[in-house]
Amino acid sequence: MNRRLAYLLLAWGAACAQGVDPAPAAEPLPPVKVTAAIDKAVATTGDILTYSIELDRDAQLTVTLPEPGADIAGFRILDAGSEPSVTKRGRTLERHWYKLRADLVGSYILPPVVAHYRAPIQPAAPDVAADTNKAPPPPDAAAQASETSVSTSAIFVEVKSVLPQDGEAKDIRDLKPLQPMPAPRWPYWLASGIGLTLMLVVASVIWMRKRRKALVVPPVPPHEVAYAALSVLRHTDFTDPEAVRRYFFGISDVLRSYVEARFGLNATDLTTEEILPRLGELQTVAGPERVKLKETLMAADQVKFADHPAGTTDIEQAYERALSFVEATTAATPPSPNA
Repeated sequence: MNRRLAYLLLAWGAACAQGVDPAPAAEPLPPVKVTAAIDKAVATTGDILTYSIELDRDAQLTVTLPEPGADIAGFRILDAGSEPSVTKRGRTLERHWYKLRADLVGSYILPPVVAHYRAPIQPAAPDVAADTNKAPPPPDAAAQASETSVSTSAIFVEVKSVLPQDGEAKDIRDLKPLQPMPAPRWPYWLASGIGLTLMLVVASVIWMRKRRKALVVPPVPPHEVAYAALSVLRHTDFTDPEAVRRYFFGISDVLRSYVEARFGLNATDLTTEEILPRLGELQTVAGPERVKLKETLMAADQVKFADHPAGTTDIEQAYERALSFVEATTAATPPSPNA
């Protein structure tokens, strides 16, 4: 009886084991995955936003990720950088970030970021039944690859004003009730006015006498400001990669500020792509000097936004081109009024 019960229990357990569904297998990760995000979808003018791009790829693949700086319209790029890549279990994770600021109210769209890579084509298995006299495929067939691209979704950002809308001001108070008019005090006001007028006349005479003796200090010319800023940048620690990147930021800012003060072109509010077409407006600048300005700004952008390694030659050329541009476009200093 006990043996028969044991057989029944074993048969029931085997039937239950056959009816259990296996756990579903995890889906494989794609060869390349790229995502984009921003820390604030709704911001106000003056807020600094962090725009980040993450690239998760197979460690054996080479992925081309374009620089999105030129496509970020409506925002000013304050800073940019990349975090060290991390490789784990055959996957490499990269992260790039940008500090943005919108100065105008409105709706903005950060376009999709498209990454391109080449996935190798696996060679087909040989056909056993095929003719053995047929020529084998070329040895580099497995090295052929097809180009594939993946992209992120567009990101929408709403920038609002910090000023209150109509009807939202909280510092408006109701009108106070009418109060009876006090007795006229015009005699006191007349006496006060006469005394104040006499004091103003005496103060004006004293001020005019001192003004004749005072020296008129002319404003500092734009080229002297640029020379002083370039001299400070020469003391950069060029052994520090981050200091070198700030050095190229400084070269670009000095030239933009000088062009704005010297020629009236609002270069500090424009990107390099926006400045280059407007170089033709600088009629007093010769063609070679425009080329120096263009090359200096583009070289600085490569180091600032594309992590282009800068050597000693690049550092010296950036300084020499900036200094030569300022020297060649320096206006004649007007004579002093007291000369």
